[in-house]
Amino acid sequence: MIDMVAWHAPEMDGVISLHEQLLGWLRDCALPLWSTYGVDLEGGGFFETLGFDRNGVLAASGSVRRGRVVARQIFAFDVGHRIGWRPGGVDPVAHGCDYLFAHLPRGDGLFHTAVDAVTHRAVDPFSLYEHAFYLFVLARLAQTGARPDAPALALECLGQLRVQWGKAGGGFNESMPPTLPLKSNPHMHLLEAALEWIEVGGGATQQPWIALARELVGLCLTYFVDASTGAVREYFNHDWRPAPGAAGRVVEPGHQFEWAWLLLRWAESGHVDAAARQAVVNAALRLMEVGEHWGVDRHRGIAINEIRDDMHVNDSAAKIWPQTERLKAWCARLEHARSPGERELACRKIVEAGHGLQRYFRLERPGLWHEVWSADGSFAPGPSKASSFYHIVCAIDVLRRTAGSSAAGGDS
Repeated sequence: MIDMVAWHAPEMDGVISLHEQLLGWLRDCALPLWSTYGVDLEGGGFFETLGFDRNGVLAASGSVRRGRVVARQIFAFDVGHRIGWRPGGVDPVAHGCDYLFAHLPRGDGLFHTAVDAVTHRAVDPFSLYEHAFYLFVLARLAQTGARPDAPALALECLGQLRVQWGKAGGGFNESMPPTLPLKSNPHMHLLEAALEWIEVGGGATQQPWIALARELVGLCLTYFVDASTGAVREYFNHDWRPAPGAAGRVVEPGHQFEWAWLLLRWAESGHVDAAARQAVVNAALRLMEVGEHWGVDRHRGIAINEIRDDMHVNDSAAKIWPQTERLKAWCARLEHARSPGERELACRKIVEAGHGLQRYFRLERPGLWHEVWSADGSFAPGPSKASSFYHIVCAIDVLRRTAGSSAAGGDS
């Protein structure tokens, strides 16, 4: 790794400029819009989408309140607080917390997947994916001090997940009795939550999260990653072998980048010995190679939805979230650069990924975005999803840290 402060190149100027553009869009357009129209002041929680009705009027919708959206919106607005943005009315972080703790706990240490927006009754079965985001947002609330009981709540939740849903060989089931396929994606977000908790600190209270992160990284490198290609698969059977048929062959470029970002974070966590660290870094770099070489449409400059395990395109449409994960992965790669050439490459890729992301932003109403860039080159009609806001905000926050440490030698 090279000295990021002493070294500077013209490519870094592009990263800093991109950071300023995205941060301005977030602070001046997206956060004000979503805090004004995306917060349900009457029923509580957050609306699932913002878009335009048939008369061209901005409209919010959503008949349920999913746990992932409540957790993700709390995170997004907390990032807003951290960059100095302040809401004009109700604080959406406090609003979201009130809803989360009033309506989403099950009473046994776990949480509901979703509740009806009007009656607040549970409407969906258990979801491992949802619980990953509950653990994630509890870590953020522990960092801010908003919920002093967050560490205890998170450890109770993790304990219940292990007792009720844990698999003997590592990882978790997603239903009971167990059903197929098992998925790598919820485990990826559990790793994200574990890393967030590791950053909270706390001495002995870190140990369960370090153990969880180590378990999930081991699961990824042993089973999720295809030994012949280095790519992460999506769907598996009960013993973590690829699911039969087409499902077992699915490789998502966005998840190659997202896993790479998380693996590089784990490698730098201070809880990995030298030999294991190198294996983790090598796996992350290979995931980025797979994503860049086979998962990016060079004509449009964006990451597509799916390829197969033979690296042929399976779905050339492109959702917005793979663009955010590509940006985050290259930010992490910049932090791990060992030469000026590696650093210059990472800078160029950050700018390319960021410009790809910006092409989704809707010009007619700044603060909204298109969800899908279709294979025919058009943007699919439809509203912007609140669940995507987390991806965008997280990418901007990661870029903020990277641009700050590169330009000033510390977090901005």
